[in-house]
Amino acid sequence: MIKAYTQEGTNHVNQDVFGWQGNMVWVIDGATPLFGDDFLGGNDVQKTVRKISDALKRYANDEDSLADILFHACKSVEKEYRKAISGYDLIEKYKLPSFAVVIVRTNKKTVEWYGLGDCEIYMHDTVYRDESFDRINKRNQKKVKNKLALHRETRMLLNNENHPEGYWIGSLDGVGCMHGKCGSVTSKDIKSIYLYSDGMSTVLQDKVVMKNDYDIDSSVFEEYIQKYRSLTTDDITILQLRLKGGIR
Repeated sequence: MIKAYTQEGTNHVNQDVFGWQGNMVWVIDGATPLFGDDFLGGNDVQKTVRKISDALKRYANDEDSLADILFHACKSVEKEYRKAISGYDLIEKYKLPSFAVVIVRTNKKTVEWYGLGDCEIYMHDTVYRDESFDRINKRNQKKVKNKLALHRETRMLLNNENHPEGYWIGSLDGVGCMHGKCGSVTSKDIKSIYLYSDGMSTVLQDKVVMKNDYDIDSSVFEEYIQKYRSLTTDDITILQLRLKGGIR
């Protein structure tokens, strides 16, 4: 059973997206555009994460690694833009849409997981995520007068392995995909798997509703979200994959 919940933030259109195909599920969180959102025809971030989600449906399979599947999905969307947008290759990479993503693929005995950026996965009382992105969030929290300038400076370091402060993130060229965190766990004792954006992570601060295995369409979950929604102006998105157990 799969359920999903998403709510637009206050600053822009919803740039989160969720999806699934067969035994694979994902949540993608588009990064706020800092240099404009109209290099690819307008509303670039929302449009791009939706295209990548659609591409993941086409490339989902049981043989390739989750990183490979994401890479091919990204490259297929990049190819589409390259054909449609004159001068695509002249656009600086840091101006193009980027994103964080988490993916889960379930098999009979195991759950495979993948994370790139600051989305998270919660299952059997454990959070799975790309911890390497913590230093980027910390960098962006510096107390400076011009926060936009700081965030732009950080964004320009994306997928730059030659800079000491460079970091890996999802992008159309797919270069960061192989640097995501991944692993697998036994599915034996897992009742539900939750995948969610960083905005939802802020709202679900103590993880109590997930610890207690509540379904995301339950009144308890809804009340919890409304109680803590004011903690962030960001989009909030969560997908729940229930493997076993009754509805709560």
